[in-house]
Amino acid sequence: MNSYERMKTALEKGLPDRPPLFELSIANSVIRGLGCRDYFDVIDSLDLDGMTVNQMLYEKEDFSWIDPVRRIFKDNWGCRLALGEEPFPFLLDWPIRDVEDISRFSTPDPRDDGMLTLIPEFVRRYKGKKMIALLSRAVFATSWYLRGMENFLMDLVLYPDAAADLMEKVGRYYRELHSLAIEGGVDLIVLGDDYASKTGTIMSPVTFRHMILPGLAETVRNIKQKGGYCIKHTDGNVWAIIEDMVSTGADALGPLELEAGMNLAEVREKYGHSVAVMGNVEVDLLSRGSKEDIRREVEILLSRVSAKGGHIMSSGNSISNAVRPENYRYLVELTQSAG
Repeated sequence: MNSYERMKTALEKGLPDRPPLFELSIANSVIRGLGCRDYFDVIDSLDLDGMTVNQMLYEKEDFSWIDPVRRIFKDNWGCRLALGEEPFPFLLDWPIRDVEDISRFSTPDPRDDGMLTLIPEFVRRYKGKKMIALLSRAVFATSWYLRGMENFLMDLVLYPDAAADLMEKVGRYYRELHSLAIEGGVDLIVLGDDYASKTGTIMSPVTFRHMILPGLAETVRNIKQKGGYCIKHTDGNVWAIIEDMVSTGADALGPLELEAGMNLAEVREKYGHSVAVMGNVEVDLLSRGSKEDIRREVEILLSRVSAKGGHIMSSGNSISNAVRPENYRYLVELTQSAG
């Protein structure tokens, strides 16, 4: 099998020659620590099976920074963000200050999304050889970026019609973006909206089912109708809503956090007939653990999860700046030797 075939088989709940390797992102410090020039180099030198085009967005020479020293920028939604040592930026300020402004808010044009400009180079290098992914969103994450987390969680309860209006606007944007990305050669959309902390969901399961789930399900349906694969990611303990996420028809769930109680063997036992899984070697273990600790956790995943098929090996989130490069390399080597 080549890398694309390996990922495809796992996403279709089959048993590949070995578990494919895929991370949502790899911090630049880890890439350098592995002796690699850039993201493409680490994909090739470690022979990873999938990659996300997002990784290269902030490396573009023409990327528009508000403050290049502090790496502050404004995205196409009008949110002000900063990029630290991790590949994911964090929110500094949001554009919709009052709930009354939601009805007047206009979404940007998906055709102008910077992610689309990255796809052709990935397609040229990897189409049909490795799986090309776009790390994106459904309806929740961008909605709270636009309103601020606390404000939007309150909107869901106090102003549900306004919250639903905003999520519908956000959902339309992403459905069109995903369609354009798949038409351009992307194979896989990963929906990164988070719904939980380590102890449980950040909203009631009832609110999730009533307010969030319909837009999430519509987003997944659109991806599948356009011919793409879909992984639904969320941090935290999502046992209270995991059946709802499975019901959307997503091909896989993950990475799921073991330290938040999301044991992949349990997920596969309950839902193995309907969903694949991705993960979930603890990021803390990759940051501070010994090789023996890593080997023990990987062997558990290989025997209890990978052996049943439908498993993509990864960390429990992403390869962050704290991860020791030699530990990540060891995870890769252990997985590749399992074939």
